[in-house]
Amino acid sequence: MTKVLLIGSSAREHAIAMALTRADVEIHAHMDRKNPGIAKLCKTFTIGPTTVRKKIPDLFGFDYAIIGPEAPLDAGISDFITSQGVPCIAPSKAAALIETSKSFARIVIDQTTPKANPKFQVARSVDDLRRFEKKIGVENMVVKPNGLTGGKGVKIFGEHLNSRDELERYAIDLLHTTGVVVLEEKLQGTEFTLQSFSDGNHLEFMPLVRDYKRAFDGDKGPNTGSMGSYSTPDHGLPYVTPEDLEVAKTIMDATLIGIKRKAGSAYKGILYGQFMKTDSGIKVIEFNARFGDPEAMNVLSILSTSMDEICQGIIDGNLGQVQFENKATVCVYVVPEGYPGPDVVKDSPLDLSVATTAELYHASVYEKDGQILTTGSRAIGVLGKADTVAQAREIAYANASRIKGKVRYRSDIAQ
Repeated sequence: MTKVLLIGSSAREHAIAMALTRADVEIHAHMDRKNPGIAKLCKTFTIGPTTVRKKIPDLFGFDYAIIGPEAPLDAGISDFITSQGVPCIAPSKAAALIETSKSFARIVIDQTTPKANPKFQVARSVDDLRRFEKKIGVENMVVKPNGLTGGKGVKIFGEHLNSRDELERYAIDLLHTTGVVVLEEKLQGTEFTLQSFSDGNHLEFMPLVRDYKRAFDGDKGPNTGSMGSYSTPDHGLPYVTPEDLEVAKTIMDATLIGIKRKAGSAYKGILYGQFMKTDSGIKVIEFNARFGDPEAMNVLSILSTSMDEICQGIIDGNLGQVQFENKATVCVYVVPEGYPGPDVVKDSPLDLSVATTAELYHASVYEKDGQILTTGSRAIGVLGKADTVAQAREIAYANASRIKGKVRYRSDIAQ
């Protein structure tokens, strides 16, 4: 039996573990905290930092490893694992720069499909900042930290930054801290996610997903990791035309080549593209070097091809066609009351016993004395799967409403 090491402890890794279970492999997990959902699917698990080489379990006997989150990629854990003779379903540290360095990503896109970039500036000085302000106007600016910030470092003028002074203070603080900040033109349009498996030579694309990052109904409030997502039975989205999809695929194909050229390393693993459909065409918001969360739940829950077969194809560089069920999915994230603010409820018990007709994915929760408790971040991904989006939505919300505890959720996912 195939023996797999899974690294990570979020709902994304729970979704990966579910897919591996259906592929009948033996799972061993290494988590920075115990995820009760993942732990139940594993033969063994260890707890410790996922970004420290010395804390990674003995790799003897593993057929391959899968890294779920981005922080271990940034720390070079995939390089370490492969150096020990174990193939890794994740890009190298150099190739993962497509996510971990926003300046790297913009430069790669500029070298391959420049029309997919917004106007941008990799600023290394206050003079660079002022020149870009003058070029596009401060009211049209987005300020992005260059490295990883857990999805919460991007600030948009008019939404998070309300004056020139506030924008400049934020950008200058980032310059002082890291020496570089990425400045971009603010885009207007509708977003969509296109994920793919990569064997280093070509991409196998997954169904399109739409996610909802704002905390409250009507896309109001601060950004979160995401409050929910949906996919359709034909694997498209109502507002994405076949031509739009082909443009997005072309951008990702070109990016795969561009990463190898700039990083000197073939990209193997998951390549995630976040796009925006604008009046001036399809633009790249960002690339990620792993599955999205919650988008992993949408696509892996309808995966028909064996996850083990996919992973073996990635390792061998001959990934075959990947198939998905023609089902709709709707994921609703149940979060603690007060999330994502400073008064978020922590250590509060959840009763999941009545939510039985949806797939439940454990996120930032822990188990104590047989009870599931919140940590202060997203708690449970509730996924409905059906023939139509409306039916999947009904399943997701019926079960989200049955979860008892000091929790809330958006009511307009896939509305």
